[in-house]
Amino acid sequence: MKKVLVLSLSMLLATQVSAQSELATLLEALKDNGTITVEQYQRLMSEKQDEKSEIPALPVVKQPVEELPKISVKNGIKVSSADKQFSAHIGGRVEAHAAWYSSNDVNLADGTAIRRARLFLKGTLYNDWQYKLDYDFVAGGTKGIKDAFLAYKVNNSIQLIAGNYKVPFSLEFQASSHANTFIERSLAFALSPGRHLGAGINMFKDNWSVQAGVFGNKIHLSSAGQDEETLIAGRIVWLPIKQNDYFVHLGVASLFSNNGDNDTLRLKSNPESFVANTQLVDTGGIKDVEDYSQVGFEVAFNYSRFNVQSEYIQSSVNTATENLDFSSWYVQSSLFLTNDRRAYKKGKFGIVKPQSNLGHDGSGAWELAMRYSEIDLSYGSVFGGVERNMTLALNLYATPEIRFTAEYLKVLDVSENNLMTDNASLDSGQARMEWVF
Repeated sequence: MKKVLVLSLSMLLATQVSAQSELATLLEALKDNGTITVEQYQRLMSEKQDEKSEIPALPVVKQPVEELPKISVKNGIKVSSADKQFSAHIGGRVEAHAAWYSSNDVNLADGTAIRRARLFLKGTLYNDWQYKLDYDFVAGGTKGIKDAFLAYKVNNSIQLIAGNYKVPFSLEFQASSHANTFIERSLAFALSPGRHLGAGINMFKDNWSVQAGVFGNKIHLSSAGQDEETLIAGRIVWLPIKQNDYFVHLGVASLFSNNGDNDTLRLKSNPESFVANTQLVDTGGIKDVEDYSQVGFEVAFNYSRFNVQSEYIQSSVNTATENLDFSSWYVQSSLFLTNDRRAYKKGKFGIVKPQSNLGHDGSGAWELAMRYSEIDLSYGSVFGGVERNMTLALNLYATPEIRFTAEYLKVLDVSENNLMTDNASLDSGQARMEWVF
């Protein structure tokens, strides 16, 4: 019996199940009542001390902690998985415009308007898939659907895209309205194709990019009982000079459309002001259109706080009876009064992010800008008119999300137009408040 008890105590010591102090007390009691001899007590105590010194410290096993999604409320609501394979970003944009007009030739009503009220959802799936849905409540209906596409990232340089998105044409149009310098895009925007439903490929490198795609109608245009137009477009951008403080941007774009079964085409432009909702140049419906094509040339130079940008667009419309040529161009420059600059990435200008925010001892980013633009929509039997504009602007980027703009717009003259007398002019003061969330 004593041997069994001694063996059990030895195993107990080897496994270190009991606390050392309790074991010593137990051995002392067994020795005192004669259950074990003094020699056995001394031997067990000696073995206990030896095994205590030889037993290595057990490693600390850390229990796995479940990683939680990352959530941010800066610039919208952003959620991403811990492994960054999935993400979702909910955001939007609101623009409020005000304008005052003065003219002896055309009656435009002063007023205010919500220019854009957008809500979007964009993100990634399995890291390689991107999606975006952008809706403008001001436009409403299917016309309110802006970006609505899926894209697949083949690698860091190549992207395949399908859905409703911007046709690759025009430097000014590729940039978000929040990233453009002026309240409204230039007169040349009248010749931009806008967004169409289609599919294409985008390739981006450090100093060049190529975009191409095949498209159908604009999604808000009904094509019931008619073949949609087939539009093919491409854009190439090259940066022959690219340094930290300055770069030169050169670009060329072209498109061709058979116009489908729709034999009517209309080109028009507002006077770079939205509130009046009036077009001073307008071709009206051009009949018997068989096809049309366009080519655009882009150039931009950015040196630190100074920027120059220009485009020229030529549009050729072939009808059953004549070939028509229309054109538009602009040149603009801007200078930041603060230590800020325009952002640029992947062949287009991005949103200005001021070095400091207005308030909290910051001044925001202040920018002076000037633009001259011209459009000619008169050719052959079409008298759409010729318009020339000059604009002076002051931008305050209070934060990356908040921007204020004040402009003086001078319509120098409108001529060759069936709607008004030649050399009509207009003066306008405009303001914009923009909030991106």
